[in-house]
Amino acid sequence: MPSDKVVVSAEEIGLIQTQAHAPASSFQTPPPPIPLWVKLLLSIFVLVLPLLCIVALILRIAFRTQPPRIRYAWASFLSNLLIASGLLFTVATAVLVSIAPPSFLPISTLVNSGLPNLDERTTFPTLPATTALSSAEVSAQLKPLVIVVSPTTRLWNHQEVPAQSLGAGVLLHATKDGYLFATANHVVTETTHPQTTPHAAPTHVMVALQSGLWSTADVVAASPSLDLALLWVPRHSGQADFTQPLASATDGQDVFVIGHPEGLKYTLSTGIISGLRDQSLQISAAISPGNSGGPVYDAHGNLIGIVSAKFDHNNDLNAENLGFAARSEALRDTTQWTFQGPGQQLLAAYLHALPQPDAAPAKN
Repeated sequence: MPSDKVVVSAEEIGLIQTQAHAPASSFQTPPPPIPLWVKLLLSIFVLVLPLLCIVALILRIAFRTQPPRIRYAWASFLSNLLIASGLLFTVATAVLVSIAPPSFLPISTLVNSGLPNLDERTTFPTLPATTALSSAEVSAQLKPLVIVVSPTTRLWNHQEVPAQSLGAGVLLHATKDGYLFATANHVVTETTHPQTTPHAAPTHVMVALQSGLWSTADVVAASPSLDLALLWVPRHSGQADFTQPLASATDGQDVFVIGHPEGLKYTLSTGIISGLRDQSLQISAAISPGNSGGPVYDAHGNLIGIVSAKFDHNNDLNAENLGFAARSEALRDTTQWTFQGPGQQLLAAYLHALPQPDAAPAKN
């Protein structure tokens, strides 16, 4: 098949040679807005998020008058640094909270090793009082002897803290070694540990005074049949001693109840002994959840009962002022107790410090 010949003239060859020797373009790629050494230097601040935030703020202010190309480059670079630092800080915090010992966690500062408010006391009220106490005197003298009791709950990092449920407790004996408290057994056995069975005996609970500073108390004795338990908190200073007197309840006598109904801490209510029911007392004083474990005093400050329960309104909405308390005399019957650690010796020391049971009680 015939083809046409391509003829290139001398002029076309000369034109091609002229374009080949033309000078190179004067356009040059601009330098990067952020030098590499600056990026490497600022990348160190990723390890310290607060410091990086300060540096980013300073640089944003310093480059606010620069051309858009430089401002956008710095904004993008600083944003990447802040994102990386935030993620690193979050991961580091999660790891620290998971593996760090409790003493390094902020929540551990809420838990004290004792009860400094009691340690600092130089005197305790003299009980039983020789004359009947008024409500104001009961509030002033006996409320400081009552504690807040809470079962422990375990956080995801295994740190133990007070649970949301509250009960009360009353000081029985203060010695140079520590403090013995009585409370209701169902207050200390409540638990929110998923791996703990409802009937497992706890070894400790959280307690606090009016200051609100929590401490750990050992459960040294329990009597599920009486719904009573004994708690022990070691003492770190002070020498003032105290022994809470016990007394038998009389049908119809005036009583004072101190507790924390519905979380309203250190609430005082008054009433009478409505009836004597076997090992429990029926009282008319107003009580609610949070009163459990709190003391029932007579007019002279004798302990005559420990609040244990109230009639459930879900069973009868018309039921009013039907509360019950374990008799304080049950503390003398050591056969119904299960002891842990030094519990038996602590209860024996308290009972030894009490007057003889046949001593004449104070008269109203």
